[in-house]
Amino acid sequence: MKLTVLGASGGTGREVVRQALAAGHEVTAVVRKGARSLAAVAGADPGGGASGGKGRSAEGSSHRGGQGGGRGRLTVMTVEDLTNPAALGPVVKGRDALLFCPGLPGGGRPTGRLGAAAHALVRAARAAGVRRLLVVSTAPVGPLPPDEGVLGRAVSPVLRTVFKDVYAEAAAMESELAHSGLDWTVLRPGKLTNRRGKGRYRRRVGGNVPGTGTLARADLARAVLDLMDDPAVRGRTVGLGSARG
Repeated sequence: MKLTVLGASGGTGREVVRQALAAGHEVTAVVRKGARSLAAVAGADPGGGASGGKGRSAEGSSHRGGQGGGRGRLTVMTVEDLTNPAALGPVVKGRDALLFCPGLPGGGRPTGRLGAAAHALVRAARAAGVRRLLVVSTAPVGPLPPDEGVLGRAVSPVLRTVFKDVYAEAAAMESELAHSGLDWTVLRPGKLTNRRGKGRYRRRVGGNVPGTGTLARADLARAVLDLMDDPAVRGRTVGLGSARG
């Protein structure tokens, strides 16, 4: 499939790019302007073809990776402003699916941009005729599951108070998707880690999994790619958690 990964310079985005290439997909990785971001994504290319050199803006040409060993092809592109639909046009045109992996800010400070970026992405997708859009959000945006444990019920109110502005921003992003008319899916994992993935995960369509806890970025990336072409999760939220055992 032809995929665009937005937020590709972040921890989750890099892992999605890496796994998508390993699975043989053609990937356009959208990064922030700057050589460091480019180098980080280029390092995710299993073929090694995109390392070195310079990435180009969405308005120009792009830097392509190799296709050795049956792996996918990587194109790294920079976009000046993710809240500008016109700037996103070149990176979404002709794609089979758009995968948005934003990094949520820490310390309770909202970005003020997630809702605007989602709005721009929806407009760009509509203009390009792209239907499939999958976005990574966060578990506390959704309600606690009815079978949540005692610890989860005790901790959740604290988190939702401390990070209320961050979760409000993520909720605004989700709202843009819900009203888009596109084939969207929102993933709601718990706290993300850089630990080795288990190669599996828990999921609940339409709600959070109980005891969401932490989730390795590698397992989140696996879920992104697993659910990307799953018709059962279109127009739905999906809670994610680490597999037991």
